[in-house]
Amino acid sequence: MFFDGQPFDLKITYMPKGYSNPEEAISEPRKLAVWLYENQGAQRFGADNRLFVVLHDTKKADESWRIKRDIDFVKQNINKFLDSQSVSREDEIVFTFQKRTYTAITKILLVKK
Repeated sequence: MFFDGQPFDLKITYMPKGYSNPEEAISEPRKLAVWLYENQGAQRFGADNRLFVVLHDTKKADESWRIKRDIDFVKQNINKFLDSQSVSREDEIVFTFQKRTYTAITKILLVKK
């Protein structure tokens, strides 16, 4: 997909169980983005620009997968985000994967219910 004229890989995921502080993810999404890049599996490794759509059930985090079933709700949130956001230098992150350093442009959209 292209976002603000740049290629982006769209990743729909859930608030990671291994991420220590979901509240921090809300207030500091860049930290979550770095965590997501650094904790991806080697077989799925990529340093491409990414738009992470993170689904999170605020009452029952272990049932966040149910949000993915509400396709219209998720699409509305993605479209609203794409219409209201742009890409800037502030979206650049630096992360380490298997002792190598990478740079990518990333955005986080947190979809909560």
